[in-house]
Amino acid sequence: MGGPLGDVLEDSLIAEFNATHPGIEVVPVAMGNYRALSQKIMASVMAGDTPSIAQAYETWTAQLVRGDAIVPMDSLMALDPGFTDEIWPDVYEVFREDNTFDGRIYSLPFNKSVPLVYYNADLFESLGLSPAQTLDGHRALLRALTLDGNSDGDLLDDCDRWGTAFTGSVWTFECLLSQFGGSLIDSSSGSVAFDSPEGEQALGFLQALLHEDRTAYLATGFDHQRQFSAGRVALIEASVTSLAFLKKDMQSRAASGLSTFRIGVAPLPSGVRRSVFIAGTNVVIFRSDDPREIAASWEFAKWFLEPRQQARWFAGSGYLPAVRGALSEPEAIARIEANPGLDGVIGQLDYALFEPQTSAWYEGREFLSEAIEIALYGRMSAGEALSRAARLTDAEIAAGR
Repeated sequence: MGGPLGDVLEDSLIAEFNATHPGIEVVPVAMGNYRALSQKIMASVMAGDTPSIAQAYETWTAQLVRGDAIVPMDSLMALDPGFTDEIWPDVYEVFREDNTFDGRIYSLPFNKSVPLVYYNADLFESLGLSPAQTLDGHRALLRALTLDGNSDGDLLDDCDRWGTAFTGSVWTFECLLSQFGGSLIDSSSGSVAFDSPEGEQALGFLQALLHEDRTAYLATGFDHQRQFSAGRVALIEASVTSLAFLKKDMQSRAASGLSTFRIGVAPLPSGVRRSVFIAGTNVVIFRSDDPREIAASWEFAKWFLEPRQQARWFAGSGYLPAVRGALSEPEAIARIEANPGLDGVIGQLDYALFEPQTSAWYEGREFLSEAIEIALYGRMSAGEALSRAARLTDAEIAAGR
């Protein structure tokens, strides 16, 4: 949580908590990235010198549970009926399930997000187009948006426009996988399920946009977002938190006298079912010999989930509110009114899924990421790449058992 997001967290929310809770001081410590955070957490557990509270992905939490390093949140909730009766039931169901491990609640939602479609609203209006509701419609829409301005067969010139651009993202693939009816893990056997006909359909859909329709190009880093802001790409899929950065790009372009446009937002199109995966971390509280430290950590964690704080977090950072009540707060209402379509994006939480909680998925996700890139660059077929990733991930799962 560095940069602007860290400013919202530290200068607004943590500062207020510290000012209104005498005897407790939350001292924020920013890490360079999630990998560095993971390494720091695991090293602190081994050294017996953990922080009070930290962000953690589900795979990390599974490891911490196995090592008995964190306090079960439900044990603290049992002593706090106000939270249990009022706040926890208001948390979106997908977040409640995401923080439950083998029937026990070990973490609370923190910086959660969903993917969405960002589109050039001025361009869409001029062409009489709207965001697609289905994957078939989305593919047709991209054909209509792609423009070879000088008819030279290549979309490399300033007069050309791509329909979309994307990276070899696990997030993009897993949403498509579910939309086509597939799953990451078989719920009955616990083994990998993404090497399936639905998995090949999902990866094949991206391959078709790149190589058959030629309405998309494979980007690296944040190039697709930069090209979207420049008007060279008509729409992109990105995190809900990308909105602030895209709007900042628009402001910079306007200040430099460059062309700008209105940014539209819409939910992802659906396949045989509507589906998205949530992303982002949760918070865990570490065991301590000092019960006051655990009590103080709990006080901050539950305060952060109250509707007013969640509304301010959403309005300031772009991360989703974890509780439905936040949407009735003035800050949340103002943000939604300023960004038409954002209510539909948030509505995706009603059918959202979360990634496997097993610690083996930490490596499995990397194997899947490699498979997606290999297939999109044409070095293997979709089936071959997914089968390779599945074998490696199943080995990790078996070792984890």
